[in-house]
Amino acid sequence: MDTEVDAVILDGYVDEPGLLGVPPYISPEPRLIAGACIEQNLTYRYITADTYRKKPESIGNPRYLIVHGGVTVPGKYLGGTPLKPFEAKLLGKGDYETFIGGPLARYNDITGYDHKITKDISAYLKDYWNGNHCKDRELTPNEREKHLTLGTEVVEQHPMHPDPLLAEISTYRGCSRYITGGCSFCSEPSYGKPVFREQKNIAKEISKLYKKGIRHYRLGGQSCIFSYKAKGIGEIETPEPKPKEIKKLFKKIWEKCPEIKVLHLDNANPQVIYEHQEKSNRILKILVEYTTPGNVLAFGLETTDPTVRETNNLNTGPEETMKAIKQVNKIGRKRGENGLPKLLPGLNFLSGLKNETPETYQKNIDYLKKIRDRGLWLRRINIRQVKSHTTDFVLEHQDEFKKFKQKVRKEIDGPILKDMIPEGTILKDVYLELNENGHTLARQIATYPILIKIEYPTEIDVYRDIAITDHGYRSLTGIEHPIYLKKATYKQLTQIPGVGKKRAGKIYVKQPKTKKEFHKLFQNKKTSKKILKYLKL
Repeated sequence: MDTEVDAVILDGYVDEPGLLGVPPYISPEPRLIAGACIEQNLTYRYITADTYRKKPESIGNPRYLIVHGGVTVPGKYLGGTPLKPFEAKLLGKGDYETFIGGPLARYNDITGYDHKITKDISAYLKDYWNGNHCKDRELTPNEREKHLTLGTEVVEQHPMHPDPLLAEISTYRGCSRYITGGCSFCSEPSYGKPVFREQKNIAKEISKLYKKGIRHYRLGGQSCIFSYKAKGIGEIETPEPKPKEIKKLFKKIWEKCPEIKVLHLDNANPQVIYEHQEKSNRILKILVEYTTPGNVLAFGLETTDPTVRETNNLNTGPEETMKAIKQVNKIGRKRGENGLPKLLPGLNFLSGLKNETPETYQKNIDYLKKIRDRGLWLRRINIRQVKSHTTDFVLEHQDEFKKFKQKVRKEIDGPILKDMIPEGTILKDVYLELNENGHTLARQIATYPILIKIEYPTEIDVYRDIAITDHGYRSLTGIEHPIYLKKATYKQLTQIPGVGKKRAGKIYVKQPKTKKEFHKLFQNKKTSKKILKYLKL
C-alpha cells in the first residue's frame, strides 16, 4: 500500500433527507472532495468507514486526513455502517492535518480537528489550498461542476466498484419551501434557494461515471424531482412543474449512457403533485418511460395529525397525499421487466414531532388502513424517530410509537406486499449479497430495495433470478429460479412451495429427467405442475 499520498479521503457515509451515501450508494461528496484534490495536483487515497474499521492502518501517513459523513435521518443498513461521532473524534488525533465535514461536523460536538467545516468541505479545501481566507461557503455552480467531473475517478477505489455500486446524483440541493423555513426537522432548507444543475452537466457527470463502469444511478440529491427547474422557486412553496425540462434531462442521460441498468429517484412533494395535477401526470408518464422498474417516489407526509402538521410547518396534508398516491398508482403500478411495478409511492412517517399525542398514532394507522382497503400500493412505509439539526425533539409516547410500528408492519406492510408481489413472482437480477447463519440475504439494486431471504447458503456477489415463495412484513423469501434439478441440494428442494421433506427426498433420490417421469412421482398432477414451475429438469 502506498502511504505517500498527499490526502486520504475517509468516507463516513451520509444519510440526509436529500442525499444518501451508505453502500451500495456513493454520494457526490467524496467525488467533490476528490475533485478538489485533483484540481490542486494532490495525490489521494479513498477509503470507506468500513475499510477503516477492518484495517485502521489503511489511513497510512498522509499530509491531510479528510473525514466526511453523518446521519440526520437514521435508517437500517445492510451494505455499510455510518461513522459514529465517537469514531470521528478518535480520527482527529492523528499526526496529520485533519479536516472534518458533513453532518458529523454540523450537528455534533466533535473536537480535536484542525479544521471543522460546517458548510461545503470541498469549497473550504479549495480556498485553504489556494491560500485564500477560509470561510464557510458553498461552491459556485461552476466550481461544483468542475469538482464533480474531476472527481468521478474516485469511484474506482470504492470496494463495491464497479458492481453493485450505485452513484447518487444530485440535481439540486435545498428545498423550495426554504422561504418559510421548511419542515421543522429538515436540514434541506439550510442550503438556501435551490440552484438547479443544467441537464447537460448532469448527463456529463453520469457519462463520466458510466465510462468508469458504473451502471446504477439514483437522482436522489433533491427534495422534489417534480420541482426541478420549476416555475416560482423563491416565490411560492409549491412551484409549477415543467415537464419539458424533466423529459430533456432523462433523454440526455439515456443518449449518453444507453446501457444503464438502474436509473431511479428518491423524493417528491405530494403537495406539488396535488396542486399541479395535469403537469404532474405528464411527468409521471415521463418517469415511467425513462426510469427503470422498481422505482419509488418517497412522499414526506410525516403525520396525518393537523395540529402536528401546523406546529411543525409540514409540507402536505393527508387528503392531498392520498390524491397523489392514487395518481402514482394509476400511472405507475404496471409490472416491469424486472418483476416489480414500474413506479410506486413510498410514505415517510416521523415520530417525536412537536405536539404529538397518543391520538396522533391512531390517526396515522387509520389513514394507512384507508390506503390498504382502497387497494392502493405503497412500495415502502418508512417510520423513523426525528433527529433534528436545530431543536431537540423528544419522543414522549414510546409505547404508542412501538405499537404503531408493529401495527403498520403487520396490518399494512404485510398485506400490501403479498398483493404487490404474490407467490411465484419472478424477480430478475437480484444481487446475492451475504451468507449469514445458514441462509443468504439478497436484494435488487434499487432506490429502496426489498430484502429477500434465501433459506440456504449459496454463491454470493452474483446476480440471479429469484422466485418468491413467502412473505414477511417487509421482506420476502425466495429461491433461485430456475433450480436445476441435477445440481439441486436437498435443502433447496425443500424450499419450493408444495415440497416438504418427504417430497424433496423423493425428487432428490429419483432425479426424474422428463415431465412424464416427474408427474409419476406424485398422485396429484396439479401439485406436480405447480412444483415444476420452479424446476429445470
